[in-house]
Amino acid sequence: MVGLTSVLLSGLSGLRAAQTGVSIVSQNIANANTPGYVRTELTLAPRSQLGHGAGVEVSGIKRAADRFLATAGYIAEAARGASSARADILSRAQSNFGDPASSTSMFAMLDEYWSALTELGVDPASTLRRVDAVSALQSTYAEVQRIGDSLQDLIVEADQRIGDAVEEAQSLIDRIAQLNDEIRLSKRTGADPSNAENAQSALIDELSALIDVRVSPVAEGGVHVRTSGGGLLVGVTATQLSYTPNSSPFAVHGVITMNADVGAQANLEPFLTGGAIHGLLQVRDRDLAGLAEALGGFAGALGDALNQVHNENASSPAVSNLTGRQTGLLGADALNFTGAATLAITDSGGVLRERLSIDFDAQTITAEAPAGVFSFAGGTIADFTAALNSALAAATPAGSASFSGGVMSLNVGNGGGIVIQQDGADPSARAGRGFSHFFGLNDLVSRPTPMFFESGLSGSDAHGFTSGGVISYQVRDSAGRFIANRSIPISGALAAPGADWDDLIAALNAPGTGLGEYGAFALNSATGRISFTPDPAFSVTLVSDTTQRGATGVAFTAMHGLSPSATAGRAMEVDVNALVASDPGRLAVGRPDISAALGERVIEAGDNRGSAALVAARDSVRAFSAAGVLTAQSTTLATYAARLGGEVGRLAKDAGRAAAGAAAVATAAADRRAQIEGVSIDDELMKMTTYQNAYAAAARVIQAATDMLDVLMGIGYR
Repeated sequence: MVGLTSVLLSGLSGLRAAQTGVSIVSQNIANANTPGYVRTELTLAPRSQLGHGAGVEVSGIKRAADRFLATAGYIAEAARGASSARADILSRAQSNFGDPASSTSMFAMLDEYWSALTELGVDPASTLRRVDAVSALQSTYAEVQRIGDSLQDLIVEADQRIGDAVEEAQSLIDRIAQLNDEIRLSKRTGADPSNAENAQSALIDELSALIDVRVSPVAEGGVHVRTSGGGLLVGVTATQLSYTPNSSPFAVHGVITMNADVGAQANLEPFLTGGAIHGLLQVRDRDLAGLAEALGGFAGALGDALNQVHNENASSPAVSNLTGRQTGLLGADALNFTGAATLAITDSGGVLRERLSIDFDAQTITAEAPAGVFSFAGGTIADFTAALNSALAAATPAGSASFSGGVMSLNVGNGGGIVIQQDGADPSARAGRGFSHFFGLNDLVSRPTPMFFESGLSGSDAHGFTSGGVISYQVRDSAGRFIANRSIPISGALAAPGADWDDLIAALNAPGTGLGEYGAFALNSATGRISFTPDPAFSVTLVSDTTQRGATGVAFTAMHGLSPSATAGRAMEVDVNALVASDPGRLAVGRPDISAALGERVIEAGDNRGSAALVAARDSVRAFSAAGVLTAQSTTLATYAARLGGEVGRLAKDAGRAAAGAAAVATAAADRRAQIEGVSIDDELMKMTTYQNAYAAAARVIQAATDMLDVLMGIGYR
């Protein structure tokens, strides 16, 4: 009877094993087309509790997962997520710039402006052609502004998408951690954990598209999930991620924090090497910011080049009032000009009535009618303005000069006009720009704040910032971890009347209270521009700047181009001078010869030398500073514009190629993984047949044993 019992138990174990096998195969077949499903395999072993032939038992149910292929899939999917996000936004950035061959692109509009100037040279007196030239330049800058706004919109969008992706990643991380608990519980109770493991695997696949992940199994069940850089996402519990988007223009973006609620405040970003979040961070902080910077640089460079020529030109008749640009300078600043310039006064008929020869080296202004010498030996802007005002007041027709709030203004009455030109032998210069050009007295293009940042200041000039302003910076290390907040207030000794730029730089560079441990501020003595060179081990970000230089309203960082709003912001703010836009007659397309004798006519309505000089500015080689994606270079405006368009196209094309390549690799990795982990219907049907046959065989064993038992019981009964 003991042997018969053993046979019955053996058959029963076979039934159970076969039934389990059929169930697993059925589950595999049902999920054959489920993305990310990993087939489940049954492991059988002989039962030995009652000796040999005691039957079979299910020793394990496990997924046919391949860790190597899974890791390769995670890497490929992260690369696809990053490159796809980057390619999408850069493709749209390129479309905003437009096809250079299109008549509506920024580059085509700039060509239309050069063409309009050329046509104006044919008939300089034509009001219609003046209007066309001004309108073409306005259209060019309107398109620049539109592109600049669109780049900022894309930055805001990328930032918002980062926030959305972080929320999605947090949801996936939470669910992965919850399934860890379920898997561990199933294993402890001997239940089948494969369904939970498959669900968890699918979630990890989704997470890998957002964040590059590495997965390591845990002995008691479940997994630990980290980024490729080592940041723990799922351990004993789920990591808590947090990010708040900022939609303000030129915003200072926060960081993606990990477990901020427990005080760790770790920055996730340095631990990311792939995934959509990494791609969005890259395109937001590097690609789009670089394009915006380059576009701002182009807008400023084009305007500065046109202004240089326009300030040497004159309209017909010459204008009676010249209002300069916002320089950010104060009357007490040193004049710091060298060389010479000439200011001429004409009557309403263009006849030369007075010539003022300005010798900045000798610090004198020499008048001819009436003769006189006016000194500005004090050497400040206020001294020069006073001397120029006296010289103009003595002229006929009389005029005046003033300098207030960072802006110089010249006026002459009785229908007179003003023309300013450089001395041919010894041209005036402050930080590389002539007298009229530097002060923007006859600018064609303007901006409310400084358009260029070579101010010509000296370290001994009073810094001039009013008391109470604060310059605030945030410092992080190369891993993105918060190091310090540093605020440099204009207070105490810095607010004293004698405090100069050298004092401010010393305060900015002071260790402990300034940024001395993290980089260095320095004043370029040739240009007067202050720059900051960070220590490579740190990242220094401007948080805010509430300083104001005297009555100019210009902040420290705006004056020296130390913030994106000052540099990239030029794309949205530079435009045709409002005075010229409202009166195209002020467009200066003549080039009078003010070296002529007094009483001679020096301005003619048909003079086209000024328009020719403006057109020539397109092909004149000049130095361009590094700006975003464009390196420092010496080239022409036409070539510089073409290189800007080419760089936009290159970035978009490279990103598109990278996205296509990453997608191909991800598809290949997924196919290879599916070949090993996926379900083959043919194989499963063969297994199904095997288990069905095993089930039938076990049933026959039980039936045979039952028949034997019936016979034996019958024999025993009789």
